[in-house]
Amino acid sequence: MEDQWEELIEKKSISYVKSGPEPGFYKLGSKEILGYSMVDFSMNLVFQTIMMFLTFYYTDVFELRVTDITIIFLVARIWDTINDPIMGTIVERLNLKSGKYKPYILYGAIPFGIMAVLTYTIPTSFSYMGKLIWAFCTYNGLNMMYTFIIQPYAAAATVMTADPSERTKLNSIRMMFAQSGGVIVALAIPTLSRHFGGTSIARGYQITVALLSIVMVIILMYATTTIKEKIKVNSHLDKIGLKDVIYQFTHNQPVIVLFLLFMGVYGFSTIQSAAGVYYMTYNAGRPELVGLFSLMNVLPSVFGVPFVPMLVRKIKKKNTVILGLLIGALGTVLLWFVPITSVFLMMFTRGIASFGYGILMGILWSIIPDAVEYAEYNTGKRYTTIVYTLIGLGLKGSLTIGGVIPTVILSAVKYVPNQVQTAKSLMGIRFMTSLLPCLVCIITIVIFGLWYNLTEEKVAMIMHELAVRNGTLEMDN
Repeated sequence: MEDQWEELIEKKSISYVKSGPEPGFYKLGSKEILGYSMVDFSMNLVFQTIMMFLTFYYTDVFELRVTDITIIFLVARIWDTINDPIMGTIVERLNLKSGKYKPYILYGAIPFGIMAVLTYTIPTSFSYMGKLIWAFCTYNGLNMMYTFIIQPYAAAATVMTADPSERTKLNSIRMMFAQSGGVIVALAIPTLSRHFGGTSIARGYQITVALLSIVMVIILMYATTTIKEKIKVNSHLDKIGLKDVIYQFTHNQPVIVLFLLFMGVYGFSTIQSAAGVYYMTYNAGRPELVGLFSLMNVLPSVFGVPFVPMLVRKIKKKNTVILGLLIGALGTVLLWFVPITSVFLMMFTRGIASFGYGILMGILWSIIPDAVEYAEYNTGKRYTTIVYTLIGLGLKGSLTIGGVIPTVILSAVKYVPNQVQTAKSLMGIRFMTSLLPCLVCIITIVIFGLWYNLTEEKVAMIMHELAVRNGTLEMDN
């Protein structure tokens, strides 16, 4: 059976263009890159609604108490630490006929869309406790379906090519599309929810999210046809279990550091997104500009992503990450000093932070394959989805930072929805919109700068050693 597989791969490889002599170094075609990137574009049509608007939706539209929202977010993150590694283990243990990773994108598309609509649906006939349970179940269901798709999707990049340059290009373009999805959400939610909702903003949110979900499902179904898994993965033969997950999270330093990096980067963005709606509504007193302010949180990031391949060539991956964090910190701290009457300066400083975030999005996901190679180098097993899962928990953790911390602050300053806010409340909103995300960036810079040690040279050495160890170097040459 093994010989038949190798013969099949050899025949298929005739149509694959090599990007170098090393094993697995394939050049990615335009259709592959576009299709792969469209997955993240469509996923962000839903995911960005969580990052940008869900906290505000829960407090001001769903009318849940701030303390209850905090509990929902906290319990959801606790469940993620159980659910996500289980999902990663399942993906590695299975080897479906239609592919190792891409089938999950197709199978998860419709359920993910349904859960998005249910999350933004308010059962008006329910009691307060009933609505609270509904919010808890739908939010957790949405997160579980996101995990079902995003883990194998991200891991699919490692079997499309092993060439670090091609991977960087793929992930840079992918994240440019992902941020473009955020641009659409920033425009669609404030604008279309008012248009479709009329006097019922809740109905407006529901219809808008439903439309975004339909578009997402259609794109996901098409995009799966463009992804080509060229590199064989034998993880289903390794009998990966819980002990392997725990070992990676306790012994693989790059995984631990990247977990914290993801938590910091996405936490920085999530806090900004969640706080921005409150800031424009109450501090600036310009609720009609919420859409524009949200747009400036994502649009400049689209233009930051294309700089990443050049920056990686010039200053390497690690310094590119630090540069993005520094720009993000600068943009957020400047907002603290902007008068609330200066709309232009508000948008400008928001744009600076967003540009830095774009650089981070362009580089972040292209670093994870390095940790995958490091894991195989140390253990002899290829833990692709496990590594992506553990690092991806940092993204889920950022939802705690971006969801729980703002709600804790709002509770502490006695925030009351849909009312004129006290000076204390306004100061709390201002802090969590500017100084708090800046602080997150600075802490992340320190952690990543001191403890991340996978240089390009070290990764190249590891990949060469793996090729020799697996006997693939001589085969390809």
